[in-house]
Amino acid sequence: MMDHDSDTSLGYSAVGIALLAGAAAGAVVALLFAPQPGRRTREQIRRQANRAWDRVIVSQEHINERVEELLDTIAIHSEELVKKGKELSDRERQRLNDGISLARAELERLRHRLARMD
Repeated sequence: MMDHDSDTSLGYSAVGIALLAGAAAGAVVALLFAPQPGRRTREQIRRQANRAWDRVIVSQEHINERVEELLDTIAIHSEELVKKGKELSDRERQRLNDGISLARAELERLRHRLARMD
């Protein structure tokens, strides 16, 4: 299970990085083609990069919260599954013991029967 969660977390991280890279690239291209002084262009690039970074941080926080919720849900369900598995195991163990007891009783009955034939 953890592999799947790790893969999902990595997928979300990759999406966040791709969004940041795309936003930054788009901002740079747009500003480079805009007719304005270099200083102003650099300041706009810096502001847009900071905004994009802030969005990535917010997205990462949201993703971390969601992953925590999913981990909590997995922990709850895992506990339930372990409990059900133990109950099933206990029932099956009892059935097996009952079967062994019946087989022993039948074996003992057959031994007595054979002993009487001798």
